[in-house]
Amino acid sequence: MKPEESKIFTASLEKAAIALLRLEVFRKPDDLARRFGLPLPVPRHWWRNTDQKTTPIDTISPTPKQAKMIRRATQILEGWEKIKRYRPDCGASLNNGKRCKNSVAIRPPEGWDRGCLADRCRIHGGLARTIRRKKTTDVDE
Repeated sequence: MKPEESKIFTASLEKAAIALLRLEVFRKPDDLARRFGLPLPVPRHWWRNTDQKTTPIDTISPTPKQAKMIRRATQILEGWEKIKRYRPDCGASLNNGKRCKNSVAIRPPEGWDRGCLADRCRIHGGLARTIRRKKTTDVDE
């Protein structure tokens, strides 16, 4: 998964989590984190950086628009899996000419501003603290 894709994916997760917390489907970020298997600090951080205003809804009979919003946000958050088999492959080139089949790494919660999923597995530098830069050849010299 490319860093841009990971950032877009993480932004959609954040938007869905905040929508569910605003509609008071979940009372606290911790409840939401436990339900969807997110690391606890992540929804706390997302919720802390909002105005934290909620609009209570009738959970027995929500309006069609609210029901659609809740269903869509829940689907987005259920799409995030900690399970390795659901994550994309690393794809790093190996010595034998094949591609690495390991799953990409999940970054720790403090690194989720760069996206929740790294672009490589742990073996090939997925959790490296430095940013990888592509090699450039200087033709001008």
